[in-house]
Amino acid sequence: MPKPVLPWLTAAALLACYAPTLRGMFDQWSTDADMSHGFVVPILVLWIVWRERAGWRALPAQPSRWGYAALAVGAIMQLAGALGAGLFVSALAFLVSVAGAVLCLGGWAFLRAWTFPLLLTLFMLPKLAIVYNRATLPLQLLASRIAAGILSGAGMGVIREGNILDVAGRRISVLEACNGVRYLLSLGFVAVVFAYLADGKPWMRVALLAAAVPLAILANALRVAAAGWQPWLAEGAPHAVAGGFFFALSLATLLLAQRMFNKVYAHFQGIGGRA
Repeated sequence: MPKPVLPWLTAAALLACYAPTLRGMFDQWSTDADMSHGFVVPILVLWIVWRERAGWRALPAQPSRWGYAALAVGAIMQLAGALGAGLFVSALAFLVSVAGAVLCLGGWAFLRAWTFPLLLTLFMLPKLAIVYNRATLPLQLLASRIAAGILSGAGMGVIREGNILDVAGRRISVLEACNGVRYLLSLGFVAVVFAYLADGKPWMRVALLAAAVPLAILANALRVAAAGWQPWLAEGAPHAVAGGFFFALSLATLLLAQRMFNKVYAHFQGIGGRA
């Protein structure tokens, strides 16, 4: 184990150096509904590190000089972010610097022990503008296309023009705020945490994260379809309640998916055991 005081001093130094970046991340979590889950991420990450303390406390501290290289890369990235590369680069620099500090203090064994919580921090990174802007319109069009199919399947007359649905003379616009990114990020985060808590198999985290993507897209399309079916669900508190309902439905579906994956896994394990 590293000396008790040094990790606290290192953490304080990182917080001081990256205070503007952390403040920018906090501001985005506060103002961007797509990133509101960011408040929960660091709390859960610290809880997971504490929960796993018996394992990493038993590790011998073997500091690695590669940590200084990581800290240097983080500093360069932070400088680039301050010079105009953006908040995403600065936030990523913070995570690189944290990994570098872990290497400097504890070595590769500690970094391996903390791999999962460190990867989980990626969910609190700000949205990368170039990716978000490129994904927004395709997600809007996909949501409107699926919603139109759902409404047509339910026997309602629907005409779709891009991201606008004409449902029995009522026009419903799938706006940028309804592109589904909020569902994608939040449901993906919950899927990974749920897999960690409910299942000991690391591959389950990847499997549920992959399952969360189509579930989030479908849940968003169902919300759009609901607004087309009942116009009073298109805005205000009813719209928010409908969004919460379909998110909860997605969570229940994730639970079923986890059970299904386990049954398939047990089936193939049984086949392998008999071979």
